Amino acid sequence: MKALFVHDHIFIKYNNKYYSKGKFTYSVLSYYLKYCNNLTVIGRFKEVNDMPLDAGLSEGENIKVIGVPGLLSKNGVLNRTVIKGVIKNEIASSHFVISRLPSELGLLANHLANKINKPILNEMVASPFDCLWYRGDLMAKLYAGILSYKVKKCLKNAENVIYVTERYLQEKYPCTNNVIGISDARVNISGNIKKLKKDSKLRIGIIGNPAIKLKGVEVLLRAFNKLSKEKYILSIVGGSLDSTLEKEMSLNENIEQKGIISNRDILNEWFLSVDIYIQPSYTEGLPRAVIEAMSFNIPVIGSDVGGMSEIVNEKNLFKAGDYKSIVNKVLDLNDGNNYISSSQYSHCISKKFTGDLDTRKEAYIQSFINSIY
Repeated sequence: MKALFVHDHIFIKYNNKYYSKGKFTYSVLSYYLKYCNNLTVIGRFKEVNDMPLDAGLSEGENIKVIGVPGLLSKNGVLNRTVIKGVIKNEIASSHFVISRLPSELGLLANHLANKINKPILNEMVASPFDCLWYRGDLMAKLYAGILSYKVKKCLKNAENVIYVTERYLQEKYPCTNNVIGISDARVNISGNIKKLKKDSKLRIGIIGNPAIKLKGVEVLLRAFNKLSKEKYILSIVGGSLDSTLEKEMSLNENIEQKGIISNRDILNEWFLSVDIYIQPSYTEGLPRAVIEAMSFNIPVIGSDVGGMSEIVNEKNLFKAGDYKSIVNKVLDLNDGNNYISSSQYSHCISKKFTGDLDTRKEAYIQSFINSIY
């Protein structure tokens, strides 16, 4: 059985091979080989002249990647007929299509697959409106409503949809047919309930690319600058360390910039060193990094966006962009009882994201596969 996976993910093309910085490496994509013998992946790409650092190979045994221009890019507009032909041919030769939304390529794949009654499994992972509206540029804001409408229309009559949230995306982008709400994040519970340190600085952690406005790192920096330099350290995982904001932060001796950490053991060690995790994003689906932080029993503070309220304690939520509220939430955790209570909350929530979810998701997808025949 052959499947086609379509998404706007930007692969890195080097020496005629495709790589990804974490999200769609071969090990991630191979999950779908549980349900097919061969998988073809269509996504956007950027060609580079040097071997990409901290990127994993996306292709491998029984997995092939096809890179195409983004549909809204100049090259994509000029070659839309060609791109459409590539997707159409791959759909025709596949038994079913997996469309990850929001994405322009995913929407096009839906349209083409529906025309020939090819089975489609949609994965809805984020709010298209929020992703574009908070990106920062005028064109993104103007297009946010259009993309949101297109995704709503696509999902309204979709036959099968996997949402990564329990409520948020379902309410914003509803589907009345065969749906399930289930995150793709899986964690192992680590260590004991944390207690507030008294004899050393507290490490505030975040995973996110500072160069991407949506991640809210600039807001977190404003909050951090209001906190005592004698008591707190800010530790950031992610980014390429060459953006204007990252260069600015490099001058602050109380800020650690780790860059991308692709080694799981090293990332686990980082989590173990974090005392408070903060996710200040302007938009999220159900953030994996937050769930991972919770699995280490770390108290979590998060912006009230997307599915964040489904996992973060209500008293630790703040309005996106409100740096003063972040400061107050951090100071609240100076109380030892509040800190322990937040650690216990993280422990309880993270227990929901274990292997039991795999059983439910696999049953859902297998039911979809069985319906094809």
